[in-house]
Amino acid sequence: MAADTTTDRWRGRALDVELRWFRLPKEISPADLDVLSAEERTRSADFKAARRRLEYVASRARLRRSLGEALRVAPSTIAISPDDFGKPQHSGGVEFNLSHSAGAVLIGWGDRPVGVDLEAATRATQHIGRLRIVADVRDAMSIELIAAFTLVEATTKALGRGLAAVRGLRIGSVAASGEIRFTSPGIERPIRAIAVAVPEGYVAAVAVLD
Repeated sequence: MAADTTTDRWRGRALDVELRWFRLPKEISPADLDVLSAEERTRSADFKAARRRLEYVASRARLRRSLGEALRVAPSTIAISPDDFGKPQHSGGVEFNLSHSAGAVLIGWGDRPVGVDLEAATRATQHIGRLRIVADVRDAMSIELIAAFTLVEATTKALGRGLAAVRGLRIGSVAASGEIRFTSPGIERPIRAIAVAVPEGYVAAVAVLD
């Protein structure tokens, strides 16, 4: 996995997915609002909590700039629409996903269904440990519970089916490289996931549906 890191941003690539991590700003900037669509600006105004509004605006702005750079188009012109499961997806054929947590955002994109998850390394795990598949991944890979959770969460996001995917998810195999393969009822395509070495203080993973 290639990676390039600075204080406020990180870029890498795993499972043929381009990855970008950004530390979010402390306040919303006019520049970030300018690159959003009219619909996104309207939605951002609906957030009652200032923190949630900041996360939404700053994350969407960085998503648009990242995709704009990759596609060589103006960020504000990118048409973002949901798929059949309500998951946002660039309508031009690029599959993407994002996850924000504890003042940072992780963005991933490629040519296949993709899911990413980002968590604070210090997140409490007493509740997520009750999920059978998370505990199974922890035991199979001998990793921390929060790391196992990111692998599972990224995978369910790649599948785009939320809790329904969690209930049917099973471990297929674990490779020495750290890549894990899952199976899920009704899904014939391979499902792969791997941890992502984002900056210190965070734990992350990316998953793809091949």
